[in-house]
Amino acid sequence: MHGGPPRTTLQAKARESKQMRRSVALVLRGLAASVAVSSLAAAGTGAARSFAGSEWARIPTKQRVVALTFDCGGDATAVRPIMAALAARHAAATFFLTGHWAQAHPAEARRIAAAHPVGNHTYSHPYLTRLSAAAVRAEISRGARVIRSVTGTVAKPLFRFPYGDRDARTLAVAGSLGYGSVGWTVDTLGWKGRPAGGTQAIVARVLSQLQPGEIVLMHVGSAADGSTLDAAALPALLRAVAARGYGFTTLTDFTSSRVQVVDDATPGRFSASSSWGHSSWNPQRYRTGYRYAKAAAVADPARFRLRIRTGGAYLVYVRWPAASDYSRSAPFAVAAAGGTRWTRVDERRDGGRWVYLGSFRLTAGDRWLVRLSRRTTAPGLLIADAVRVVRRP
Repeated sequence: MHGGPPRTTLQAKARESKQMRRSVALVLRGLAASVAVSSLAAAGTGAARSFAGSEWARIPTKQRVVALTFDCGGDATAVRPIMAALAARHAAATFFLTGHWAQAHPAEARRIAAAHPVGNHTYSHPYLTRLSAAAVRAEISRGARVIRSVTGTVAKPLFRFPYGDRDARTLAVAGSLGYGSVGWTVDTLGWKGRPAGGTQAIVARVLSQLQPGEIVLMHVGSAADGSTLDAAALPALLRAVAARGYGFTTLTDFTSSRVQVVDDATPGRFSASSSWGHSSWNPQRYRTGYRYAKAAAVADPARFRLRIRTGGAYLVYVRWPAASDYSRSAPFAVAAAGGTRWTRVDERRDGGRWVYLGSFRLTAGDRWLVRLSRRTTAPGLLIADAVRVVRRP
């Protein structure tokens, strides 16, 4: 007759079971923290390693995002209005510079690179399929050197073939240098000037191809007739795309392997006083909920803590659920290397999407990096939901 295991064995198994439950709990908490503070890019952690040698006409994603891209190879007539329109809408973009353009327009090149990711568009914008492999390699390499010399920015792994002119041979050369080819889903044809239609025609072309991961080709230079239709159409285009529930992204967001996301529920990564309430009412929230507070005469910030493993340039985004009674001037601060930088956003719009605060130089360390202050005179609730940081090359 079996009377079961001895009492000492039962006690040992009970201790073992308790230890196992404790270990599992610790592992789960560790996983929750590491997931929130590690690579959470929509592209996944392997995107940067796999992009060299690849070719994209559309970003491979199901997210409702559009990548606006601007080629810089002619003049720089429209740089100022393009940058102003992007900043006004807190929209991110990617710019492809030729080395010659960067040399001819160094101030504009530096301004672009300080605010947005840049890619390599060769040095002199030739038809690469007409050149030898050695000449192709020299064009790409010289372009990269000059872009870095002028702007201090690394363009790799983003490359765009001039005129879209490529074949298997030139793609292989670019891939061997560590680049992937970025094409486009739609060309606005603004470079053709007025014969391509007005600003409404440009917006219509983009909307006709609107889909997750759409890559839009535009230009910063003027057309042969002197027009700058891409710049003229950009404010209306930004509004139209956003009105259809799409956000704006960069190619770097999907090729970088270093992306962190922290929200109000991330263990040890969010801090706010009891003045900040918790809600899950708005369905545009990032995950399970968000924090809210009224404007006040004191800062009393909601803070997000991030771990920056390597100092350098980073893209910083914030996200919130939108509503008509939220603040039109929510003050976000980023603890950048050169000092705190403030950006005000309108939380009545762009809900449920990542909104671009800008490109920042960040020092290495684990600290409270982004905060939302209650000190604002604008009416409406302030919403603290989630922050995303993307490492630039």
